[in-house]
Amino acid sequence: MTLSLTSPAYLAAPHKTLAAVLAEGPYNQTKIPFFGPITLVTRHAAIQTLLKDSDRFVVDARNAGHKSPFAMPFLPKSLKIMADNLLSLDDPHHQRLRRLTDAPFRRAAILLQRPKVQACAHELLDRMEREGNRDLVSGFCRPLPLRVIYGLLGFRPETEAKLDHALDNLSSTDAPLKMLWGLFRLGSVQEMLREEFRALHESPREGLVSELVHAEADGQKMTENELLAMVFVLFVAGHETTTHLLSSGVWTLLTHDGASEQVRAAGDEARPVIVDELMRYCSPVQMTKPRFVKQDMEFEGRALKRGERLFGFLASANMDPDEFPDPLTLDLARRPNRHVGFGGGPHICLGIHLARMEADAALEALFTRYPGLALDGDPMAMKWISRSGLRGLKCLPLRMEA
Repeated sequence: MTLSLTSPAYLAAPHKTLAAVLAEGPYNQTKIPFFGPITLVTRHAAIQTLLKDSDRFVVDARNAGHKSPFAMPFLPKSLKIMADNLLSLDDPHHQRLRRLTDAPFRRAAILLQRPKVQACAHELLDRMEREGNRDLVSGFCRPLPLRVIYGLLGFRPETEAKLDHALDNLSSTDAPLKMLWGLFRLGSVQEMLREEFRALHESPREGLVSELVHAEADGQKMTENELLAMVFVLFVAGHETTTHLLSSGVWTLLTHDGASEQVRAAGDEARPVIVDELMRYCSPVQMTKPRFVKQDMEFEGRALKRGERLFGFLASANMDPDEFPDPLTLDLARRPNRHVGFGGGPHICLGIHLARMEADAALEALFTRYPGLALDGDPMAMKWISRSGLRGLKCLPLRMEA
């Protein structure tokens, strides 16, 4: 089976397709923009090995014999600068950078932010009511994580406004050509951030960016290019996963009998369990970044050569019957739930606790405020974004009677 990860039929109902992929074996093939044909590792246990075994698999292609970090022959200068970031470096460089950012993203620190996120959720719903906006994606799913990450980073308001516009091509569109154009416009974004760093050097203030500008790890400060790459990753990765989790999650809850009632009845201990099951069942991030084979080897019955590229297919791993009883069923009380929606290993999502908390707060606000919440239209006719590797809705029209 050759997968089409962007077909409307797959995006609306991927689960039986994923079960068929798993039944075929530990590998599958598909195509994605910029990369072309790729090999997917499909099974839960194999993906855990792929993500955790840094002796055999690396994220920096240079450590597997390639000349460039992404194993791509041509990169614009602005993208080369972004290459040295948390997502594309191996240890010890990855570990040094992660230590600088870990503290604000630890669970205890994130839970302190929940009242602010809850208040922000209600402010956005108030605005949707005032404006008569019934599209949850534009009115809630996208702006909520953006506001949260902006607050955490501590940008000046004028920088936030400019970033919203400049990064729109990268974070809100599913058109490959627009995304490519966005990549080539990264230079203007980088100059914007450099101005922010200079201002923070002169006048430190509250926020993670200010902390990073003045932080040291192992007796060394981050270079300006490392700062650029770090802030870019935190901004994009800090909101996009949550945006798609919210849109696909709410759609899923409203298309499964009794699910809405379970969310409304859930207490503080039950809602995180619901969020994890939505992360597993919806898989808003469908695949990992590439891992490169560090040395010739055999893996899952296939001979691999140094430098080969593999992607972990998180969506299929989350449907693996060897790991999950009755995996095609949405079980909002599922425990244990060792899903791989946030990745795994040293590069597990830095914002895992932030995304969980935001989704928890968002679901509580939405489903308690609107007892009659329902989709406005045919659920199977709603349009999904067509960016390979992501699963979320373009828009989500709702009936939101209080």
